[in-house]
Amino acid sequence: MTIKETEKVSDELLQVFRPWRRFFARMFDIFMYNALWSGFLAFTFNINLAARSRMGNLFDSFIAIAMMLVLEPLWLHLFGTTLGKGILGLRIQTPSGRHLSYSEGLERTWGVIGAGMGYNIPIYKLVRLWKSYNLCNQNETQPWDESISYTLQDTKWYRRVHYIGAYALIFAALLTIISAQQLPPNRGDLTVAEFAENYNYYARFFDLGNEYLDENGKLTEKQTSGTVIYIGGPTEKPEYHFTAENGYITDVSFAIEIKDNESWIGSYDTQMFLASLAFAGAQENMGLFSKIPNRLADRIDNNTFKSYHFVEAGITFSCDIEHSGYIDTQSQLLIPAEDAAETYFNLKFSMSKNSG
Repeated sequence: MTIKETEKVSDELLQVFRPWRRFFARMFDIFMYNALWSGFLAFTFNINLAARSRMGNLFDSFIAIAMMLVLEPLWLHLFGTTLGKGILGLRIQTPSGRHLSYSEGLERTWGVIGAGMGYNIPIYKLVRLWKSYNLCNQNETQPWDESISYTLQDTKWYRRVHYIGAYALIFAALLTIISAQQLPPNRGDLTVAEFAENYNYYARFFDLGNEYLDENGKLTEKQTSGTVIYIGGPTEKPEYHFTAENGYITDVSFAIEIKDNESWIGSYDTQMFLASLAFAGAQENMGLFSKIPNRLADRIDNNTFKSYHFVEAGITFSCDIEHSGYIDTQSQLLIPAEDAAETYFNLKFSMSKNSG
């Protein structure tokens, strides 16, 4: 089938009746806007893209549509196409052959968003896409294209290759952004203040409680509306101890000892995980696509209220735990046994940077 056979003169205007080509061009553009917005969220607000909620993703999709509404008319005005359309050989002009003005492009894009995409409203969007597909498949002009000339330059094989390559590049950029978010603000040798900044970065990034370290490495509770909020249950808070050489940390540790406690004891996994990331994340072993954060999380999560010893990123991590008189609920809680004569809990956590 030739190009001319896939175009129809409707009111003397050329139209492209290739629904899938048009759809993939549109999806590429939206994906590009979504990627730009994701990068903004990551670098401006430090939002964890990998842990984005469904509502967050839905909100992001509306932002991408809003970006399309603003930017697509500019693309059409300057170039007569968009990036997605250009890759697939699609062009949009007025009947006289000039580029659309910004206002003309804005009117067209708004028509696409409403009649073609159902304003991105779930379910209704699918209905509108299906109706638009059927209309295009029947060689009927879309309502937003009635006053424009829509043409297809060619269908050469390399356009599909370019499309896949461009899509892969944007996807790779997104993965790189997500991976870059795992890197803390301070790398290399750390002072106590820099360690604290790394700790707080990960606490915010993973949304782990309302505790943070001050510049001296002391754990402090954030205050909300003048009220102190305690996270982690009625357990003693760890006090970090630092060993430094020439002002740079070589060892970090804390110890907890609780005797004859009548209340439950919460796990210290969060504090150990954040401290481990703050220290290990600064090491040269921690690259863009490093699995170190996942390995640290697995090591710690799989050994709640258990001792462990391992080496990661040139750092030796040790945790020695002993307890008696408690029932391990397997849910990061130790509850005093009713028949226990006495209770005892002892935890010693340390991180030591290996020499050489």
